[in-house]
Amino acid sequence: MKIDGVSQTTGDDRVVVVEAAGDGVSVAVTDRSGTILMGKAVVPSGELIAALSDKPPGAQAVAEGMTVEVRRNEVWLVVGGADDAVGLDDLMDAVGSVAE
Repeated sequence: MKIDGVSQTTGDDRVVVVEAAGDGVSVAVTDRSGTILMGKAVVPSGELIAALSDKPPGAQAVAEGMTVEVRRNEVWLVVGGADDAVGLDDLMDAVGSVAE
C-alpha cells in the first residue's frame, strides 16, 4: 500500500510503501515517481502497531535504521536517513492490511 507524505526536513513530496515481509512489515520511503528508494526497513508488525497505538512521547526506534514519532494525527517516519510525515490513520490502515 502506498501513502503520500511530505519530508519534514526538505518539504519534498514523498511516498511511503508498506508491504508484507514474512513475519513483519516492509516500510520504504521513495520519491513521488517511486523510482528512487531513499530508505527501507523491515519491522516486526507488532512493534510498529504498538508504537502507533500507544503513542509514546518522542521518537521511538522500532527497527534498525527506523524511528517513528506520533504527533497527534501525524506520524514522522525516519527510514534509513529519509524522513516522511504521513497521516496516522493512513499508516495504521496500511500496516493492518498487510499484517493480517
